[in-house]
Amino acid sequence: MALRGIELKKLIVYRFVGLLNNITVKPPLKEGQIYYRAVTSNNLDDILSTREKSVHQEFVKFFSEGEQGYYVYYENRVVSCGWVFLNSGQSAVRKKYMLVPSGYAWLHNFWTHPNLRGHGLYSSLLAHICREMISTERVKHPNRIIIDTAQDNIPSNKAIIKANFERIGEIVALRIYKKWLVLEETYGKKIYR
Repeated sequence: MALRGIELKKLIVYRFVGLLNNITVKPPLKEGQIYYRAVTSNNLDDILSTREKSVHQEFVKFFSEGEQGYYVYYENRVVSCGWVFLNSGQSAVRKKYMLVPSGYAWLHNFWTHPNLRGHGLYSSLLAHICREMISTERVKHPNRIIIDTAQDNIPSNKAIIKANFERIGEIVALRIYKKWLVLEETYGKKIYR
């Protein structure tokens, strides 16, 4: 029995190892049919082409807080997306259940349209974001890019590993309405050594 407003999450945390050149989408998609765009005030509303208004409101919040979003378009519709929180402050910041160290980027809130899952869009978008974060020197080292996903989300875990991330630990967190309580976290041992 699920209790309304209460959620227990078991998450795996990964860090980026380095860029690979062979991350591409699978047929029937072709690289020339999709394009990537950073989210700006001009295209923020494009998510409404495939997602509900509550998701759009969440994206408006991320954008207003200075986070960077990315969209993947196919046939002029957003078919995949994700967000990056870059901690440019002097100390670690807790975002939901994730403690993001200073100088680190946390990739979160990824989604791919159900009709296009399994075609490499997620791995391809991760590679695009990491390439941009490194080429613009927004992070000082690839290992400073971290991401998490639910332990039981096998496709997501596989896509993250395919994009050249390595597992560094876990998080067990309890959400009570909008407040997150971290019950256990082991990824910090790999980050803070």
